[in-house]
Amino acid sequence: MSGEEIFMISVIVPVYNTAGYVGRCIDSVLHSSCQDFELILVNDGSSDSSPEICREYCRRDSRIRLIGQEHEGVSAARNRGIEASRGEWIVFVDSDDFISDDFLGMVMQKENQGCELLIFDYALSKKKAGKRASRHTRAYREGGFRPIRYKETDRLKLVESLLYGRQIVGGGSTSLISPWAKAYKKSVIDQYSIRFPVDIVLGEDRIFNLEYFMRAESFTYVQKAVYFVEIRRNSATRRFRMDFSQNNLKYQEHLKKMLQRFGIFHLMEKAYYNIVLFGMADVLIKEVFHPYSPRSRIENHRLCQSMQKNKIYNEAMRYNRKMGGMPRRVLLFFYRIKCYGMVETICKISYRLLEWMEKL
Repeated sequence: MSGEEIFMISVIVPVYNTAGYVGRCIDSVLHSSCQDFELILVNDGSSDSSPEICREYCRRDSRIRLIGQEHEGVSAARNRGIEASRGEWIVFVDSDDFISDDFLGMVMQKENQGCELLIFDYALSKKKAGKRASRHTRAYREGGFRPIRYKETDRLKLVESLLYGRQIVGGGSTSLISPWAKAYKKSVIDQYSIRFPVDIVLGEDRIFNLEYFMRAESFTYVQKAVYFVEIRRNSATRRFRMDFSQNNLKYQEHLKKMLQRFGIFHLMEKAYYNIVLFGMADVLIKEVFHPYSPRSRIENHRLCQSMQKNKIYNEAMRYNRKMGGMPRRVLLFFYRIKCYGMVETICKISYRLLEWMEKL
């Protein structure tokens, strides 16, 4: 890196077929009150006009760099951005989302420079969510929300919230699981070679954040919405995937090994198995009994039988009566007693409810 310009913030944006959104994303970064940043766009093999849009922005501003790669997935794209980054802080932004004009400026505030992880709130890019974000912004400016500082001794409390997917404080709107609406110290990422696992399609964000949480020594939470998420019907989390169950198991195994490696599995056992139970329900709804699955009913039932032979799934079922919402517990009860017809009915109703909620 000798002779290269050093920036305070590296904004990393993985880009894949988001031609209708990526310009808005880039503009939101360029309009930041803080201008001491580099913007790294990683084109992950897009087949639409996204690369051309990115190249045009590169011609306009020397702080923007475009890196191209074959389609390898969002984890590989983010990792590529990390390796190319020259900033003291790293901020991840998805190409169909956008940020507030004061996000980067808040990262740069003097009182935050001794911290190793900054966590902010997010909002959905809808009118109703926007009003909520505006209330948070006004409250922050008026002193209603103060930054909450956490030390190394608070780490396990934050890890537990990460595993359960809980808010840090009541009334908050943060996502500890996702990498966005956060700022990471590059020195920590480099020291421990923290990367997104490229062999996991879903759940890679929680793996990355768990390792970072276990390595960082100081955390700050600012209850202000600075990141705006675009909900799209063709989102990767909502599409039918033939390999959803295989990926879910790979994720569960990876997560368990990481918790064991850090010596905290015994402390987080219930939280871990809650994730497994959630994943099992997800597999049943979004793959096994997905309404657009090409598999036959007999094939679906065989897949259920295969799941019931898995050791991790069997261990998790011990907690089904004690944890989670009633709908999930009922679904997995019928799964456990092999009443697959009832499981199929519940799954299809659940999927239609998810579709209906998306339209609200």
